[in-house]
Amino acid sequence: GSETSGGIRGVRIEHCTFTHARTFALYIKSRVGRGAYIEDITARDLDVSGMEGGFLRLNLTGSGIRDPDPVPGAGGIPAVKRLRFTDIRVKDVPVLVDARAVHPDKPLEGFTLSAVSGTCKQGLLLANIRDAEIGKLHLSGYAGPLIRATHVTGRGLSGASHELELPEIPEVIAAPAVPYRLH
Repeated sequence: GSETSGGIRGVRIEHCTFTHARTFALYIKSRVGRGAYIEDITARDLDVSGMEGGFLRLNLTGSGIRDPDPVPGAGGIPAVKRLRFTDIRVKDVPVLVDARAVHPDKPLEGFTLSAVSGTCKQGLLLANIRDAEIGKLHLSGYAGPLIRATHVTGRGLSGASHELELPEIPEVIAAPAVPYRLH
């Protein structure tokens, strides 16, 4: 599911094989209005093949049903920090990483993708990330640039294309006219 309002921290995914999913092997999602945090997620030593979507998708702006009483203001934008993906082997994935749906008012802080090998049709699509570390990518089969990035800082981004189509980012939730009251 996509309910992250209580926060998610310290998840480790290791030594797994992902095959023939209808979406992405790993899909981290939330939405504006949920707030809270997603941090310290580590995935390593993974084999991925037959995905209909790809290896990794981050949708932190608009996935899941909108809460009836969303968290207003900047506090309603999920805070996402320290996502690390290493030692990944992919075979014929449509997209390696789709991380375009990150809110510009609260960029992802700390994203590592390292030691990835195999084949993909499209590489990395990155937006609104601070302190990215991209390295040891040994991929083939992709069309266009391997990395497309906008508003991304860090290492391993040289040669990245800045031509990237971004999804519509929802506005921050306005405070209600009548404040929420706990009954």
